[in-house]
Amino acid sequence: MDYALRTRTNSAYKVCSHRRSSRARCRNGVTATLLTDPPTTSGRGANSSAPPGERRTAGEYACPRPNPVAQDRFQSPRPVTLAMLNDVRTMFNSLLHEYAYWVDEAWVTGTIPPELHGTYYRNGPGLHVANPRYRRHTLDGDGMVFSLGFSGGRAYFRNRYVRTKGFLEEQAAGRPLLRNSFTRGAVDGSLSFNPFDLRFKNVANTNVLPWAGKLYALWEAGLPHLMDPATLDTLRESRMGGQIRTDTFAAHYRVVHEQQQQQPAAAAGPAGDGPMGQSTSSFTRSSRRLVAFSNEFSFTGGRAVFYEFDEGGRLLHESEHALPGIDIALIHDMLVTEHWYVLVVGPIRLQPTKFATQYVWGGCSIAECLVFDEKQPTRVMLFPRPGRPSGKVLSPRVLTADPFFVFHNVNGWEAEGGQLLVLDTVAWDRVSFEMELFDKDMKRLDGFVGGARTQLTRLTCDLRTGRVERRKLLQRTVEFPAIDPRVVGRPHRVAWFVGDAVNDPVHWAPPQAVMRVELDPTLSLFPSAASTIAPNHQPPLQPPCTAPGAVHGADAGAVPGVAVDAWYLPDRSFPGEPMFVPRPGSNREGEGWLLMGAHNAATERAEVLIFDAESLSSGPLATIHLPHRLPVSLHGAWDATYRGPDPGDESVPRWQELGSVRAL
Repeated sequence: MDYALRTRTNSAYKVCSHRRSSRARCRNGVTATLLTDPPTTSGRGANSSAPPGERRTAGEYACPRPNPVAQDRFQSPRPVTLAMLNDVRTMFNSLLHEYAYWVDEAWVTGTIPPELHGTYYRNGPGLHVANPRYRRHTLDGDGMVFSLGFSGGRAYFRNRYVRTKGFLEEQAAGRPLLRNSFTRGAVDGSLSFNPFDLRFKNVANTNVLPWAGKLYALWEAGLPHLMDPATLDTLRESRMGGQIRTDTFAAHYRVVHEQQQQQPAAAAGPAGDGPMGQSTSSFTRSSRRLVAFSNEFSFTGGRAVFYEFDEGGRLLHESEHALPGIDIALIHDMLVTEHWYVLVVGPIRLQPTKFATQYVWGGCSIAECLVFDEKQPTRVMLFPRPGRPSGKVLSPRVLTADPFFVFHNVNGWEAEGGQLLVLDTVAWDRVSFEMELFDKDMKRLDGFVGGARTQLTRLTCDLRTGRVERRKLLQRTVEFPAIDPRVVGRPHRVAWFVGDAVNDPVHWAPPQAVMRVELDPTLSLFPSAASTIAPNHQPPLQPPCTAPGAVHGADAGAVPGVAVDAWYLPDRSFPGEPMFVPRPGSNREGEGWLLMGAHNAATERAEVLIFDAESLSSGPLATIHLPHRLPVSLHGAWDATYRGPDPGDESVPRWQELGSVRAL
């Protein structure tokens, strides 16, 4: 590991964490020391309140004031208990009702920022099979999208299930009819199981994409489903106007800001002038571009297809590439830089023995036959972006690194004239797809000890030598990264995560914190690269503020150059993915709000928290206490367009139950 906080009493080692110094006196009287190892090549604080900031007008934003309340409450590692795991598992109970309603002011603690204007979407498995006869996994639940529209300090909630073909068929039958990648054995629980039938149900439950005035529910092993962005009605399975020719579309995508040269309207030529209909340019404007991908695997090998769409939804580029040396993989996310599409592919293989002795007899799912092979390297696969502004002639590259696995990436960018790639990711030292956490009969707790955990990791890739330097930046377990959308593909200085409340080198736990991590972009870069980063930072943004309650370096269980600001949920509450929303008129990276859903196991209801994204440790600006549960959601998106009803329209009912679904 990059670092360890270890204590020794007699001959036995104990583990503790600290916040204020690299050597801190623990409650049991022993001393903790931060040990930092070189990178490889090939305490939880008390929640506190800051004084209210000054009221500012657009364009006059200042950094938050220093927080006078020191966060120095020591947090010893809390062992994970079965009671905690059972609380986590309540996140996977179904919601059988669909609603549309105004959030009542009495349900809000604090104040919803009146400048927060737009729609927050989230998607996740909302309908789970409760009958033990049917062995369907919780991650195979049918997708349910919810939206929260914000306008003028008010919020409007709506949730609808994605009406996929499989969902409608099973609702009509009142029982499961189709299997999925995590389903064990026959879908009806019988012995009549055909292990070679790999037709899976598109559950449309992983992410949501608002783009070009449309809304899509995504599941990476199938096509998107088009939904109405206001009503959330499902319209149809979609190939985005026939522009997707593969049968899958990944659940993750990136939206980049491109600098475009454009001619003034008075002098513009025909629409077809210039490449892709662009006129000869005389001034620069920034536009958003959707970058997405799909990947497919067969006995003949794997391939990836990359897409780029303009703001009107028109396909600009499509490129297909073989995945050399890959016949099966699990690639959930991608990165994009100025010149490259990047896939970080962990060493995953199909275990034939497990397939033959367990899967074919219904003892495990096909996904559980995938195993992490520590003898093989991780591949960093680089594919040139078409239409790159520099016009450089590039060929695909494959770099190798010590074995690790990635579900979610943070961001990537180029340095030293494109000779270096810096990739921030959330890496597992090893991973298992047994998914025991979600098995309600599982009582083992030792899975929360050791290397099967997700940690913020920086990869520095030297394209001249092929060397990949891997360095962990934070010892705490983190997941679900978010960044300021304006710096996608450019150097970023802040990122947000959910994390555990342990901050320990060995022990970890389910997420119970939300964290803002400030990063020095030059960390792990080679000396000649440090001075060449800033010119690549487009669109130009002012550097972020340091959070008033931030803890730096070793005091945060981090390497030098990293600062952490955190807020901790109550003991029986668990957060979902954070979503950053820039403040209108701001020109500073990281200035805005952080939105996050949370599950309260004590009440079995959901909460939506809104933070000042620059000062999480000051606590939420507003907590919306919903009057019902929300099953665990996976990923979401922010649309700057408000999709709710007119707040001044008195004819809109305050509360509607739109329908209900049948339990399976």
